[in-house]
Amino acid sequence: MADQQYEKGKELEQQGYWERALAAYRRACGLDATSVLYLVARGRVCQAHGIEEEAAACYEAALRLRPDDTVALYNQAQLFAARGQLDEARANLNCIVSHGPAKESGGAVEVLGERAAPIFCKLGEIALRREEYRVAEIHFRKALSVLADAPDPAKPVSAPYPAKPHPAAEERYARAALDALPRFAEFERPIAPDGRIDPKVAVYAYAGAVALGMPDDDGVALPQAPGLGFDSLEEVAETLARPVRLMRRLGWEFDAVAALDAESQPIAIALGRALQAKAYGPAEPAAPQRGAACLGVTATGRDPGALRERVLALRERCGGLVTYAVGLVQPVWEYAPPPHVISMPVRLEYPWNRGEASAAEHAEAFGAELAERLEAVLERADDGTTAAQLGWYGRHSRLNAPFGAGDGRDAQGASGGRAIPSFGELASAPG
Repeated sequence: MADQQYEKGKELEQQGYWERALAAYRRACGLDATSVLYLVARGRVCQAHGIEEEAAACYEAALRLRPDDTVALYNQAQLFAARGQLDEARANLNCIVSHGPAKESGGAVEVLGERAAPIFCKLGEIALRREEYRVAEIHFRKALSVLADAPDPAKPVSAPYPAKPHPAAEERYARAALDALPRFAEFERPIAPDGRIDPKVAVYAYAGAVALGMPDDDGVALPQAPGLGFDSLEEVAETLARPVRLMRRLGWEFDAVAALDAESQPIAIALGRALQAKAYGPAEPAAPQRGAACLGVTATGRDPGALRERVLALRERCGGLVTYAVGLVQPVWEYAPPPHVISMPVRLEYPWNRGEASAAEHAEAFGAELAERLEAVLERADDGTTAAQLGWYGRHSRLNAPFGAGDGRDAQGASGGRAIPSFGELASAPG
């Protein structure tokens, strides 16, 4: 009967009914209080939904029954880290990788294999929160090594992405975290005691990208939890005005603005008119013109894999490519390569839906109206955020170059021979 309740809980959890799943797991534990499996499942659901005291009790009971249980140790370490108990979290994780449940032939890490990667990543995060950057680097490199794709120590951590077409999630995160360490080191206490990171700092650190913020903030102190959608085209226009003003201030000129997905076509149309560039949809295979200086745009980054394919195709075709994401549905490290400019790294909803934007006539209508709103916003005085961005990134200038090889050279556009200045020029830009 206990096993039936456990299986019922798993099924309900997979269906998204977490409260009913938790009730089933509780019944399973009540019927058999000696099962580590039931206790860990119950603790995991409690932990995911903020019932921390019950989660802690479950893990403690599981570890009394089986002190070396890897899953219980790891889950408890996550709970410790979320509570700021970093010493306790680190002790649990070290117990797994130093001793582990298996002692045969080479030790726990060899037995765990790729499953050791999230453990080393969590150890790296703890070291990062303590500003122990050298220790963090060691752990993130260990994570990559157990994934059988360790970086060459002779190469900078910001070297081009590996040959793998789409690295595993743990690898994408570990590489981004490794690359982020020198950027985090630019700040005093970049991570708050509760583990939170300012969104502007996170985007800069993990992606080497520019975060411009939304109409309700000052462009520098970005909110942890901004609004998740636009109620009107006016709000979208006010958001798009920030990158347009910054690009104009830096003298960035484009031959083309390319929508990276169908949902983004209205934004591409509006930005194309504001930047005096031709707008293209994602279904136009012969566009933009070969060698063009191009701005690639996504509204939400809804599909990181498809976005990557589109970006790489544009890189092959264009003389220079800058990518801009208004919002992102996934963490910034899920995008390889990441965007160069982001408004806010959160999921955003728009006045149009995906189906409407994918129809050419609807996208054109929304884009035309949005372009008019954007033009009206740009006629107003700058809200001061352009100068604030130049000042902030002048102090923090480890930005990713908007070119395929990342070599910092200017990309010449075929139309008019226009050049896209490197992001590195932000550091020396006046203002």
